[in-house]
Amino acid sequence: MQSGLVSPEPTEQGRFLVALSGPLLLSGAVLLGMRYPRSLRPATIERLVAGTQIVLGAFAVICVVVQYRQRYEFVTTTLTPHVVYFRIPTFVAAAAIALVIWLGIARPSVRQRFGALTAETPRRRATAALVAVVAVVLWLLSAINFERTIVYANERVAQHFPYWLDEVFAVLDGRFPLVHFAAQYGSLWPYPIAAAMELFGTTAGVFAIAMSAISAVAMLAVLAALRRVVRSSVTALLLFLPLMATSYFMMEGPLGNRYAVSNLFGTFPLRYAGPLLLFALVARHLDGAAPSRRVWLFLAAGVVFLDNPEFGLPAAGATVAALLWSGGRPTRAGIARLLLEAGAGFVAAYALVSVLTLVVAGELPHLGLLFKYSRVFALGGFGLLPMLPTIGISTIIYLTYVAAIGAATVSAVGRRPDRLLIGLLAWSGVFGLGIGGYYMGRSHPEVLTNMFCAWALSIVLLLVLTVRALVARAARRPTLAEAACLFAFGVLVCSVAQVPTPWSQLSRLKHTGLAIYDHPLSEPFIAAHTHRGEAVAILTQLGHRAAYNLGLVDVAPYTTLESMPTLDQLVETLDDLQAAGGRKVFLSLREAWPGVPEALAARGYALVVREQYGAAEFARPR
Repeated sequence: MQSGLVSPEPTEQGRFLVALSGPLLLSGAVLLGMRYPRSLRPATIERLVAGTQIVLGAFAVICVVVQYRQRYEFVTTTLTPHVVYFRIPTFVAAAAIALVIWLGIARPSVRQRFGALTAETPRRRATAALVAVVAVVLWLLSAINFERTIVYANERVAQHFPYWLDEVFAVLDGRFPLVHFAAQYGSLWPYPIAAAMELFGTTAGVFAIAMSAISAVAMLAVLAALRRVVRSSVTALLLFLPLMATSYFMMEGPLGNRYAVSNLFGTFPLRYAGPLLLFALVARHLDGAAPSRRVWLFLAAGVVFLDNPEFGLPAAGATVAALLWSGGRPTRAGIARLLLEAGAGFVAAYALVSVLTLVVAGELPHLGLLFKYSRVFALGGFGLLPMLPTIGISTIIYLTYVAAIGAATVSAVGRRPDRLLIGLLAWSGVFGLGIGGYYMGRSHPEVLTNMFCAWALSIVLLLVLTVRALVARAARRPTLAEAACLFAFGVLVCSVAQVPTPWSQLSRLKHTGLAIYDHPLSEPFIAAHTHRGEAVAILTQLGHRAAYNLGLVDVAPYTTLESMPTLDQLVETLDDLQAAGGRKVFLSLREAWPGVPEALAARGYALVVREQYGAAEFARPR
């Protein structure tokens, strides 16, 4: 229905597949090289390594410079096409932080003092946990809004909020994801969130708090994984805070009323929470804790996939990679056993989700709904944007993932590999590469910030590897690659300056106004033309909330007409309406895609009434 926004990218998708295969082929080449070694003089190897690092370092500098000239091509947004993520002061501060870290590593007295201060004790562990919880709460305060405060929230937050909220109200209205409803962000998270809202109140405030709580648990799970890696709660906290700050990167100010990844619920928690919890489970498994059986990991991976395949499939692939890289030299029997366990785990995940849908909806899940938006966006090309230019900060992020996989591979073939760190490096690299398809398709500056969590995770793990290498060497002058890792971590540290102050958030929440999402604008109009219990299709914003408030049955399998850019989706909705015995469609003519009235007319629906703000009723004769 909206052909002007359709831009298929088969060439970019092909290039992305090539980019995905590159690091894996490199790892295979390293293993093959171990089997068939070639003798090179140490001096030659040293020159090759130094030359490669110089070339990559120069290329990284070019990528950073490009961000100052990069201009995005926008189709569906009015944002400025020029975005700079990191400015000169950030790079200067990052260089200073890197220098301080290196000087500390190079001095035995500083290392000893640091080790003494960060040694694990019950008190330090409790204190570090408390500081982490406080920090997470501070960052997530920016995500809290109530019915009467959302009107004063950052404009971008207020614009997105109804889409996330209505997916939960679809469940409350009896339209269940994977059964009757195609969720755009998460197919499983709406179930527990809806349960929380049934228990504590069906308000925007309860919804925002539930979302933020899930984000907090997922982020703290990453902290628990880092503590296992470094064996120190204090050191893990020092790594965690920059990682969290970068993961919740602010896209638009002001600081007190921001638009950031922290309050972009479509990303945190709906896309990231499942993968991060899976990452923590993988860390526990590799460290010898529960779950001890790999099939349980794959059950969790299957659930994450069934929630959101866009991030769930990379998370599942990353889990396979973590187990392969950390399991020693691979054998055919070992790989076959791993694949068998993966299959069993995914079957168990499907069975578990089937029990859920049978209990709440009386039907098995329809997996076609899981890929509905993948077909519309990735394959259909709706809303995709070209990656122009093809290098920039996104390239540096890609190279970070390549470095994580490469470091995991080289460490795995070493004499005394650290199984936990190797597995997590492989996990972070493969996961980051996989979710990069999201930015490859929709090359939008906001989407790139959505990649920062995975990027920061790889940087932190690479930093641990770098510090250990520097400490182990007699000559502690860092190589160019190690210096780059220290510098990248310095960049992450600079994101801590974006911390939202509690007084600014309390001040923001004191400003109250109309409860604009408690009763959607179209609700009075719909109420005047329906009766309680009637089956209708409401294609206006927050249509499922309106139906819930009015006691209607909204059969629409989508949140709004804006989430239905194809004619097939409209036809599907009309088929569901007819099957339910309904005959009325409500939509906003101001927001309707071109061709919608004509498509309704072709199915026998005629305009009955239209109010002055654009809301309209179309009905089919009895």
